[in-house]
Amino acid sequence: MLYELALPGLLAQGGYRWLRAARKSAPQEPVLRLRTARARLRRLEIDILDRMSPELSAKLLLRRFHRNQSEAPVPLPAERISKGPWPGLFKGLFIRQHRLHVRQLGSKQGPRILLIHGWNADGRMMLPLAQDLASRGFHVDVPDLPGTGKSRGPVRSFVAVAARLAKQCSSVTPYDVVIGHSAGGLIAMIALGLGLKTQRMVTISAPSSLDRLMDLYLRFTGQPANTGTAVMRRYQKICGRSLAEIGPVECRETHLPLLVIHAQNDWQVPPSEAQSICAARETLAPIYLRNCNHRTVLRHPDLLGLVECFLHKTSDEGAKDAAHR
Repeated sequence: MLYELALPGLLAQGGYRWLRAARKSAPQEPVLRLRTARARLRRLEIDILDRMSPELSAKLLLRRFHRNQSEAPVPLPAERISKGPWPGLFKGLFIRQHRLHVRQLGSKQGPRILLIHGWNADGRMMLPLAQDLASRGFHVDVPDLPGTGKSRGPVRSFVAVAARLAKQCSSVTPYDVVIGHSAGGLIAMIALGLGLKTQRMVTISAPSSLDRLMDLYLRFTGQPANTGTAVMRRYQKICGRSLAEIGPVECRETHLPLLVIHAQNDWQVPPSEAQSICAARETLAPIYLRNCNHRTVLRHPDLLGLVECFLHKTSDEGAKDAAHR
């Protein structure tokens, strides 16, 4: 396509500008220029295809959407890694059977937590939260979802991603908590309906349905209307279900304890999505964290306390229910 054809010239131009900028204080400028040029060319491709065939435009857009170019996560300070409470805290376990890369942190005797990252990211984004949980005695699994990070394999839909996650991460012993951030919260909810075993669930700044996630993506990226309609139609055919029902149905059908957390200043996934998730169940209300956005909510000082309180509260309620029986 246009971007691929122009890539050699863009690389040559970027290399030349990098050599000039190397003597200055902004060596990253050529990289930013290259990304800007790439975004413009890709947008131009979609605009041209939209006028010719919205179906072809939708096919290309979905293909790019699921390539999931991971953004660089915030690096962990070296002292946090070297002073971890257990040797080999950041040990990575590569499970070859399903090509899913899973990082395991913390004590094997602690309560088991599964952390699921969102779109345009990989498991590294969740590592600061994972280490904080591990330091409090939890055993934490942090996978790279299929098609991201070190996990391989083609991706056709979030439903397919959830199916692979459920197949890989389900075991005889259910997780104590599954925590999903952003699209990872929606993927976790879908995975519950496909056999993922857990005793409780936490969503953090998650969209309420697959329909809402795709609608937010199309609006924020400014896609043409005809292409947007074709994307929704094509994606629903791929998933085999109404996109508006993927998420709410799983939320209604599961009887697991659910904690819904959202960043109050989230502009990527609006806070109203948390209320929509809770609408699928009676007596469920969201918790909004102040002074944070879609990304920084993972480092909010109250987040760990909320997860621990939720775990202990639901554990006590489960013990009381068992006693009544």
